[in-house]
Amino acid sequence: MRRTRSTFFSEWTKWSSFLNALNDEKKELKRFAQPYLKRDVGGHGFESVGEKVRRANDYDGIIHLMPFTCMPEVIAQNIMPFTKESIPVLTITCDEQMGKAGRQTRVEAFIDLLERRRKGRLQDRALLL
Repeated sequence: MRRTRSTFFSEWTKWSSFLNALNDEKKELKRFAQPYLKRDVGGHGFESVGEKVRRANDYDGIIHLMPFTCMPEVIAQNIMPFTKESIPVLTITCDEQMGKAGRQTRVEAFIDLLERRRKGRLQDRALLL
């Protein structure tokens, strides 16, 4: 399992500053998200959808962490299953009530799903050969 952290506080402050218009990375993510999000929804909505689309060929699945009641992330959460890049997405909503055991169980089950999915794809390829 590979882990990629795509949002850092330093990146958030850079994107939120006046350099926003010059940021090539954000422009690239907007380009990936554009077929699914026609306008800016605020927050990191574009980035979340864009990251899913951009990383679809490199990853088996995505764990989408979002703060409770964050409207841009709620919008992104509802768009992600309908992108043409069909990789599983596990959304975990974070708040002060979130327990470690429940989160760990969900992540472990998601990893099991990804492993079964990968084995199925490998078996399908073997049948084609």
